[in-house]
Amino acid sequence: MQLRSSEIQKPGKGDLIRAYTLQHAESGLGNDYFKRKNVIRVRLEGEQFLLQAADVPSVVEWIEAFHAGTNIALDLDHRVMPKGPMFPRRRRRRNRRPADENTQAQAGNAVVIPAVVL
Repeated sequence: MQLRSSEIQKPGKGDLIRAYTLQHAESGLGNDYFKRKNVIRVRLEGEQFLLQAADVPSVVEWIEAFHAGTNIALDLDHRVMPKGPMFPRRRRRRNRRPADENTQAQAGNAVVIPAVVL
């Protein structure tokens, strides 16, 4: 079958039209898209895709999977190393003692020694 220059052959259902790489991809929640719920925004190679997931847990799983794929898509030599701590620091909790009469009396009897600057 010969095609004329004005005719374009339509791809079949099983044909791969285009492949994308996850290098330098950005993915996240599509907060500003109000037409549908549970929308994920993915930006790949200058194009943007909106994907809809079934529920919130699957949205989280998809976004985590996209981030993991993006993190391993580049060679080790070209990857950006994360800045700062990966996990939040653990905060110390101080035990608060109830203020009783003994501690208040001790605080009132504190002696202040002036510092001498040489």
